[in-house]
Parts: sequence; C-alpha cells; structure tokens
Amino acid sequence: MQIKLDGVMETLLITLYVRAKDAMSETPVINDKKAVEMVKNIEYDFSKFDNGWMSYYGVLARAKIMDREVKKFIEVNPDCVIVSVGCGLDTRFSRVDNGKITWYNLDFPEVMEQRALFFEENSRVKNIAKSALDPTWPKDVKAEGREVLILSEGMLMYLKEKEIKDFLEILTNGFESFEAHFDLLYKMLVNKGSKHDTVKNMNAQFQWGVKDGKEIVHLCPQMKQIGLINFTDELKYLLPGFRRLLTPFLYLTNNRLGIYTYENKE
Repeated sequence: MQIKLDGVMETLLITLYVRAKDAMSETPVINDKKAVEMVKNIEYDFSKFDNGWMSYYGVLARAKIMDREVKKFIEVNPDCVIVSVGCGLDTRFSRVDNGKITWYNLDFPEVMEQRALFFEENSRVKNIAKSALDPTWPKDVKAEGREVLILSEGMLMYLKEKEIKDFLEILTNGFESFEAHFDLLYKMLVNKGSKHDTVKNMNAQFQWGVKDGKEIVHLCPQMKQIGLINFTDELKYLLPGFRRLLTPFLYLTNNRLGIYTYENKE
C-alpha cells in the first residue's frame, strides 16, 4: 500500500524503518516485529535511509531510554493514562503495556488514517486525530483521577518556539497534573535539517532546540524540570567499532530526554 505523507509527517517513516531494520538484524535492540510487517506492506523508497547510520543507532538509543522511563512511571502508577503526542506509526504501547494502562495516540488526521491501516483501537488504546496544537484534544483524554504521562518523541524539534509555548499551555490548561517526557534537540542543530543524514531526504526542518531543557520551564514556568537524560548514555553502547570514539562529541550534540511535572496549584 502507498503512504501519502509529506513534510514533517513523512519523518515518521525514518523511525519506522530503523525499528524494522533493527528487528531484522542479528542482535536486535528493540526487536519491533510489527515495524517489519508495516515496512513490508508500505510502498516507499526506504533505501534512501540506509546510509543514515547515526540516525539508526540514535533512534534505537532514544527508543530504549524512553521505553525504560515509561516503564518506571508505569511501575509507580500501574493504572495510569499515557498520551503519545505525535505518535506516527509508533508501537511503544506493545513494548511497555502492563495490562492496565490506558493509552491515547495523538497525531494529525492524515497520520491517524495511515495508522488505522495497521492498528486497531481497543478498550485501552484510543486514537485522537488532531494536531498537537489543537487546544481541544485534552478533552478527549479521560484521566478520571488517574496519573497522566505525556510523551513526545521526534516532534518538538519541528515546531517553532511560539508553537512550543502554545503546546505547553494546552497541556497545563487541559490537565490538572501530569508528568511529561520530551525528546529535545540540541540547539546548535536548529536549521541544520539539510545536513542530517536522513531528514535531508525530505521537506522538513529543525525549528527549535535546547541546551539543558530549562528552556521548557522558561516557556512555561508552571512546569518543573525533574530530569535530563542524554541519549548518548545508551548510544555509546550501541555504536560499533571506531564510531564509539565519537561519544564525547555526541554528548554535546545528541538529543536528550527532558522530564517535567506539572500540578495545578489553584
């Protein structure tokens, strides 16, 4: 089947292909068999991503760390509600599910239309076909007093600063409390999409980045930063051979996971 996505939406195919390649390797890190199934059924020239070795290992390191942190949250809050913002064709639910959580996938209607070709909703997995900047989407999330976790992977770097601010206001206006895990681009990579080993193949550009994640709190002072994890913490173990020598440089330039909390004090 053909996938009709362009611009930033097309970038979801990068992470999908990486997970599929990983699952077909001799030593898989994520072992996402569903990604293999999807790639085999999508008519798209995935070969243009084959030379993106940095994206390959970077996506796997990011996925592994984000999975780990989500599992930590679920351990403490076993019946929590999780919202995957800009979910694309992600399969994280199947990797972290404890049989009790409620999961919401949120993305553009065009993306959710493609997602419906491969995934079915059920009593604990719901889809919201809206932009992350649509202020109405939190009303579609039924927290009902449970703890809420907001996830964003591979999305915020494509938004402009004003859009980030609007997104954070949607979260703080829409929920009484939450924890948020945000995948954050290093600030020196803004406007460098044309030099990226995979993003350069599509019409998308990095719009916003951070130094240490405090930029989120600057834009939304009601939120509190409680963690920052450099994805190189895991990447350094995945890089083969001489590429591990790049580790010190990658600690400076790699994406990082910002962890935040919010509680309505009013």
